[in-house]
Amino acid sequence: MNTTTQDNSKSTVYISNLSYERDRNGLKSMFSQFGDIQNIKIIVEPATNQSRGMAFVEMANPSQAMNAIKALDGKNVDGRTVKAKFATPLKKSSVSRIEEKRAEKKKDLSYVKTQLAKKARNEEKRNSLPFFLKK
Repeated sequence: MNTTTQDNSKSTVYISNLSYERDRNGLKSMFSQFGDIQNIKIIVEPATNQSRGMAFVEMANPSQAMNAIKALDGKNVDGRTVKAKFATPLKKSSVSRIEEKRAEKKKDLSYVKTQLAKKARNEEKRNSLPFFLKK
């Protein structure tokens, strides 16, 4: 992993048990009192695009992230007790497994695409008239 990714993790706060209605603006107002926010990533369910109640908030520096964690961890927000801690970077093995799955999926998609093209070509052949019936 490069050093910039590691530096980002030192200033990134992982916050969980959030209300599903809490959006970027809500997180921005929650964290802006602790310093400059560089990035906000809300984790969503891919199928429904609904929040999973977790987010990563990257602050400008580690001290701002630490202040946010101290203030927010265990605090009642929107009727829920939130948990805040420093984000831990993905292990290299996890990243490589994710990349392998993506490559495999891409390969599967190209296989499916090839098979569909063959099917369409065969269908076209079946639907065409034999040469001796053409005028």
